[in-house]
Amino acid sequence: MTDQGLYFATLSGMMLLKIVVFVLGYLTIKIGASLLREGVRGEFQFKSEFHGFKGDLASASPGLLFLLVGGVLIGYAIAVDKPISYRSGPAAAEQSAPSVPPPPANLE
Repeated sequence: MTDQGLYFATLSGMMLLKIVVFVLGYLTIKIGASLLREGVRGEFQFKSEFHGFKGDLASASPGLLFLLVGGVLIGYAIAVDKPISYRSGPAAAEQSAPSVPPPPANLE
């Protein structure tokens, strides 16, 4: 595979990942909204602790949890940046070629 083909394959994979995560977040929010509309009840409590920070989430509606998870997924899809660099031409070939030290003059 050429360098350009590898670049486009990587770029396509990253775009596919962002699209899939965005769609999953949308569907999760849609499920949460329908649960809220229908009035489904169920209690849950979520606790978290990370480097001294504590967080609690308690609710009587699972729809709110789905809304929260969907929002986090969409935020991830939007915020995650995967930089790709692509160099072409003779200068790129010279930069990417590994440098090999010359063999020792004395092989005895």
